[in-house]
Amino acid sequence: MKPWWTYWTRYGTGRFVRSFGGSDSVDYQWPAHGFPIISVRSSRGMGKPKLAFGLIAVGDIAVGLVAVGALSFGLLSIGAVAMGWLLAIGAVTVSDLLAVGAVAISGGLGIGAVSISHYALAAVAIGEHAYGAVAIGKHGFGIVPLTEDFIEWVKGLFGN
Repeated sequence: MKPWWTYWTRYGTGRFVRSFGGSDSVDYQWPAHGFPIISVRSSRGMGKPKLAFGLIAVGDIAVGLVAVGALSFGLLSIGAVAMGWLLAIGAVTVSDLLAVGAVAISGGLGIGAVSISHYALAAVAIGEHAYGAVAIGKHGFGIVPLTEDFIEWVKGLFGN
């Protein structure tokens, strides 16, 4: 009788890898190449990155209303570097309304390790209302509060 892992590794070396993990790039547009509503394009790390453009775009570089990719630009964006109008989720994010990521830059709410936003919630929060370990702004709270409210409170303690 063969060991159990030989049955599992058969999938890793056979047609399973050729169909899902092969070296071919992905290029799919629906309903047509000229007007893609859904666009999935990726080089899978082999060669030059491909641009996916459509209402729903998934690829190395994605541009669309809903964009998912390493670089993504759109209304709702998810990716390593994401720029979205309403929502951006990723490592480095820029958004007008909500940005969630390691570095989040937003006009509305930013959540992440470092956040520069009107309402910032992060380890290092910079904004009008900043909440985090280090809070820099006009209002907010943090372990190291560098806010205008805190400075006024300290001035009040010394009678000035």
